[in-house]
Amino acid sequence: MSGKKNVSVGRKWACDQVNSVRHFQQHSRLHFIGQWKTKAHDLFKDWFAVHPTWNHGVLSHQALFVHLDMDAFFCSVVLAKEENAHMREKPVCIAAGKGNSDISSSNYIARSFGVRAGMYVNAAKELCPNLQVLSYDLPRCEEVIKCLYRLLFELCPDKVCIAVEVYSIDEVMIAFDTENHDVVKSYCANVLRQLELTTNCTASCGIGPNIMLSRIATQYAKPNGVYSILPQDVPELVGHMPFSEIHGVGSCTMTKLRPLLRPYLKDADISDDDILCCHVQKLSKQQLQRALGQKSGENFFHLCRGHDTRQVSRTGDEENQRMLGKKMPTSVSCSMNYAVRPLTLDDVWGILRELLEVVCGKMDRGGYSSSGLRVTLLERHPLHPKETQKFMGRGRCVEFHVPINFEKPLRSSELELMLSQVKDVVTPLFVLDRQMSDEERARELGLEDDAESRVIWTVSLKTVKDIVISDIRGMTVQATGLHSQGGAVTEWKSTSGGQLSLFNAFSRGNKRKRQSSEVILSPPTGIAQVMENAFEPSVVEDLMGLDVDEIFIEDWKKAVTEASQRADYTVMKALLRVAAFQCTARLGSCDLAQTIFKDLVAYANALLPVPVAFT
Repeated sequence: MSGKKNVSVGRKWACDQVNSVRHFQQHSRLHFIGQWKTKAHDLFKDWFAVHPTWNHGVLSHQALFVHLDMDAFFCSVVLAKEENAHMREKPVCIAAGKGNSDISSSNYIARSFGVRAGMYVNAAKELCPNLQVLSYDLPRCEEVIKCLYRLLFELCPDKVCIAVEVYSIDEVMIAFDTENHDVVKSYCANVLRQLELTTNCTASCGIGPNIMLSRIATQYAKPNGVYSILPQDVPELVGHMPFSEIHGVGSCTMTKLRPLLRPYLKDADISDDDILCCHVQKLSKQQLQRALGQKSGENFFHLCRGHDTRQVSRTGDEENQRMLGKKMPTSVSCSMNYAVRPLTLDDVWGILRELLEVVCGKMDRGGYSSSGLRVTLLERHPLHPKETQKFMGRGRCVEFHVPINFEKPLRSSELELMLSQVKDVVTPLFVLDRQMSDEERARELGLEDDAESRVIWTVSLKTVKDIVISDIRGMTVQATGLHSQGGAVTEWKSTSGGQLSLFNAFSRGNKRKRQSSEVILSPPTGIAQVMENAFEPSVVEDLMGLDVDEIFIEDWKKAVTEASQRADYTVMKALLRVAAFQCTARLGSCDLAQTIFKDLVAYANALLPVPVAFT
């Protein structure tokens, strides 16, 4: 009975939050995690005003680094509560539900059975039948981590200055202006001891001469320990360390390096874990750059030797962050992809209004105006059932991107005008019902052989029609083309038009009619000026050195996004041609090349004032 009661309570809770962004954000672990760095920034600013002695300013030099990572954070917080004391010696995990929910955290006893974060609870229980499933306690998580932050400042030794950067909800990096390992080690032990006494939660500290090595030291410190890497130990330690343990090294990187490493490996079929940094050290910087690109090649050339020049950027200090290279964001967004079940247009507008309110709040906080919006709609995949495996979950979806460009940049206070323009563009896309069957819809979208695809990227508004309101499973509102309200604003020109060739899209205005009104920027400046003002030519060189894989796609999209926000359409043209060349030259499958290239063009079209046809 109790099990049925818990399920009933859980379903009532989920139903209460249907179509409610506020309720979703209050209870979403991922939203809590995603917003934490912003919350920590504001918290530190307030603390520095109240406790000036905690604000050590910019350090004259950063000599030692401490990477502090909470142990099984979400799980430890829940087990620290007195009512759960009897479960501390049992395998325990944290999840939102008992069946098809994914695990966010598990204690070390559960990990010994193979239970890992990201697993479904059902799958984890096959490995560990006695696994106990507990729910999140996000408010208590916030209390615990704030307690940690206070201890970091309060227990700082005299005559030692620190810079603290919050990496995530359960992870911080601390820089010290002293090279005395004993002082730093004593400080870490004191912080961990007081943290456990105060919260009954534990953490681990890695100490090293740079950020990379402090991260590696944390692996040796876990759980609930302190480990220090001394400068004299670095060459031997790093040399015998698997290269794959360096942050940023994935399977694609290893695949590209294997041909170069064959002369230095006894066994050509050696596993990635057995390829050590000492093997990679035998490669020259030029070899690594040819294989991985200019920037990545140089980075890994230094990292495999234990060299890392990155600095801690002080949370709560905007000036220091800008000095260390943090740029103004080009966009801000808000998403909801759980318990989205609209039945009417009013339901849709209610969700979009709440999303837009959050986005405008972010714009107001940063003092930004926006040149446009990008609305993303997730429609149920027509070949998948209406009832998702995870209760109220998103399930498999088709993803549509709808660009909305303003005639002039709008401020956060002009929310109603933004919403009105969203309605004008989005309303024609929706229907309450469709005559065609799900199978016919799948064929219309070209999905008949793609039932297992998680997300489908569409090309332009022309392919988006007849979206059944009750099939919507998620929405995102993104404010694009952000400008500082105190800075210069780009001149805008309003026009109407249709799809252009790639050449014409960058060289002249659009002269054909289109369903929705769009806006374009004034004609672009010459390529030399664009390159000089806003673009690193090495970006194209780096992309040309990559295979078409996840890294290439991620880097390409980042470059296109930056170019679009600067209105560098000549650069976007160059990047589209890079994509075309790489897909043709690097991919053996013609169908695969076409699919990936269409997705990349679709991504660029969503950022362009006018969609392009690559001819």
